Parts: sequence; C-alpha cells; structure tokens
Amino acid sequence: MISKINVKGYLCHLAQFPGADTITYMLYPALAQLEDKWVEKMALEHKINLVMVYVPAADWNNALTPWPEPPEAKGFDPFGGKAPEFLDFLQTEIIPSIESKIKISFRDLVGVSLGGLFTLWQWMICNSFRNIASLSGSFWYEGFVEWFDGKLAPFSAMKQSKGMAYFLLGEEEPKAHIQAYQSVGDNTLHIVEKLKQSGINVTFEWVPGNHFSRPVHRAEKALEKLYPL
Repeated sequence: MISKINVKGYLCHLAQFPGADTITYMLYPALAQLEDKWVEKMALEHKINLVMVYVPAADWNNALTPWPEPPEAKGFDPFGGKAPEFLDFLQTEIIPSIESKIKISFRDLVGVSLGGLFTLWQWMICNSFRNIASLSGSFWYEGFVEWFDGKLAPFSAMKQSKGMAYFLLGEEEPKAHIQAYQSVGDNTLHIVEKLKQSGINVTFEWVPGNHFSRPVHRAEKALEKLYPL
C-alpha cells in the first residue's frame, strides 16, 4: 500500500517493504509521476522502502541546481541555484516526515535529469545518502565539471569504499539540437572516469534513446544496479 505524504508542497509516495533496512528516495518531476502500482512492485522486488519525491514543476529549475545560471537557450527559464536550500529541506523536512515511523539503516538517492545533477552534487558534500544513481544527469550544467574536479580529493577521502554510484545516459543525448546539452556525454564520461580513479565503486551505461526515452525502464535499471535481485 502507498502512503501519500505532502511535505510543504512536495508530494511523496512511500511504498514500504516489511523488515527492509534500506530506504531509497527517487527525485522525479511532478508532471512525470510513476504509477503507484509500479512503486509498490519495485519495493517488493528489491526489498526496500521506496519513496518517490515529486518535485513541483515550478521548482524544478531552481531547487535542483547548485548555483544560478542563465537559461540554456532562448525562451527557456533561468536556473535559480537553490540546491543548498533544497538539500536542507530534504534533510530537515522530507526525510524526518518519511522516516519518523520507519526504522532504517541505509538511505540511498536516485535522480533523473536535473535531479541526477543534484544527486551527484549532494553526494560530494554530505553523507546523507549511501549510494546514488543519476539517470540522464544534467552534467552539461555550466561550471559543474570544474566544480566537481575541485571537490574530488576531499570527496574521495570521505566516500572511498563507503558507497556506489550508477550513471546512465541515452545514446542520443549528446546529439541534442540545443548546443548547451551537447557536452553531456563527454562530461558524464569525465565524471565517471575520475570517480573510478579515486577508488569509488561506479558503473556507467549507455542506453538507447534521447533524454526522455523509456523513463520507467531507466528507473528499473537503476534499482537493479543498486539492489541486484
């Protein structure tokens, strides 16, 4: 059964697996909600507590970006760079609201698109989550690779042998017609290679399609990597 919890405008759908010691949060846009039956099925198959955190569409470009940037193309909205505030909200509001009655030992995070960017960003600066998965992470974001490189040494000392990361990218994504997006392939490969060199347990996969292809299948692949059956 799904429990629906509204935390100050952030709708969270929780599927519990009795006796599970792991809780997995998945960041998805509110306009792309996954069916609750699927959420329940994944919790059962992988023996985890699974939480879908649906980020309101109006907050997507702001809550999940680490610093302000202009829009990636004419006619698009700018990025507000409020990830630090959202991370604090996640830690102090969403997580306590979900976990107040659940006894868990491990907490993981999965993000898609800008959520995938946020997922790696927060992993490098705090220990709130053990493992992460970034699905079509927006690593084209201006300045992110340079920031990542600058944080790598202290991050690897903090994380080495203490968690794993899974990255996935659509084969067509580097061919996007918007120029800003075309660096995503090279940037993702750079990030993956640097993590490997730092001793981090990391897996990367190319999958068919563009940024929007087969979102349910990609979410399933992430859970299969984090929690092999």
